[in-house]
Amino acid sequence: MDKDIDLLTMLALKPELETKENVEKVKINDAIIHNYFHENRPALQGKPHVVMVGGGIISLMTAFYLEEMGFRISIIEQKSFGAAASGRNGGAVMMMGRELIELPFARHSINLWEQLSTKGINTHFERKGHLMVARNDIEVARLTKAYELYKAAGIPVTLLNNEEMKSYTPHIGKENKLGLFSYEDAQSYPFTTIQSLIKQLKTKGLQFYPYTKATSFETNNRMIEGVITENSVIKGDYYLISAGPWSLELGKLLDEHISVKARRSQLMVTEIVKKKAIVPFFTGNGFYSRQTHVGNLLFGGGGPWEINGYDVSNTSYAIELLSNRFTEVFPTYKTKQLIRSFAGTVEITPDHVPAFGKLLNWDNGFVSAGYNGHGYGLSAVMGKLMSLVLYDNATDRQLCNDIKSVIDPLKIDRFTELTKV
Repeated sequence: MDKDIDLLTMLALKPELETKENVEKVKINDAIIHNYFHENRPALQGKPHVVMVGGGIISLMTAFYLEEMGFRISIIEQKSFGAAASGRNGGAVMMMGRELIELPFARHSINLWEQLSTKGINTHFERKGHLMVARNDIEVARLTKAYELYKAAGIPVTLLNNEEMKSYTPHIGKENKLGLFSYEDAQSYPFTTIQSLIKQLKTKGLQFYPYTKATSFETNNRMIEGVITENSVIKGDYYLISAGPWSLELGKLLDEHISVKARRSQLMVTEIVKKKAIVPFFTGNGFYSRQTHVGNLLFGGGGPWEINGYDVSNTSYAIELLSNRFTEVFPTYKTKQLIRSFAGTVEITPDHVPAFGKLLNWDNGFVSAGYNGHGYGLSAVMGKLMSLVLYDNATDRQLCNDIKSVIDPLKIDRFTELTKV
């Protein structure tokens, strides 16, 4: 264990950059999102048609809420639906670890995920919490400051010593000094969630276009008029780019620069072990981990050491690195067999904040991308939010200043490089 290295890679929060004003904004924005979600909206007339490019969890969840609002939806996907990182991830649905600006979105997303099972979506959602562990003095100091900020922002968290951590992870090694535990965080199972969403959306009459690549767009003045594919032109009233790291290339077709880059992330799966080996979602020492509802242990991660690009092959380097990090924390599991491995592609923005809202040059074009490896957990809230933004556009409702103050920091004009190409 290196005493000088900070491996709290899942802690995006930078305590030294946060302010008291940012803490108060968490509570204010939480209430603004709640009020926006519960505004009275008359039934939508005429079933406006939304064409979505990208078939991952962000698109599928957005389609789910758009259908509830009364839209007609077509989804174009160049491969199979949910086949990339959307279906190959740890299934985290969590707040802790995120920057303060994302906490209101993450909290509402957890609540929406909890409701999905009542709407026929098989998510295997469970609020088991989230344990983040520090192993050296540098990490302890950073985790303690994060605790103070999250607590001040109204997030129910507590600090645990090594013995207290064992009630959640009984086989954790003694070298783990301090744990930060979030009670509200949760987890679900990506495979059943994706398949269940697709099945239900098909029964609702959504049009799916698998293995269909968008090659260009038909445009006129400031309006997008169609998505050009190899075989046809798919026309709609509104167009949403939600293709993860591929959103960059799609944006270029519209002279938009959606500043995301692709990075590989890898995931390992062990044989089935005794249940309640790792109860909450676990992060620390440069990896994340959880136990599935069946009993397998998942652990994985990524980071700057990974390649940028679309290669989703597993590497011996990652398998060795992540396995070593995992067994440093949980020495008991050194003898457990790895039975499979996966790799997916996540999209990274320059400031690690999503790109969400209207495109710059097109009145009926929108984007929802750049979730920095957390799109799965945030998909419910961002899907619902996009469905309401599109409803307001379709009905000529003006966004009130409150909700604009919440989503404007996510607009793609916030960076110099996110201007017209």
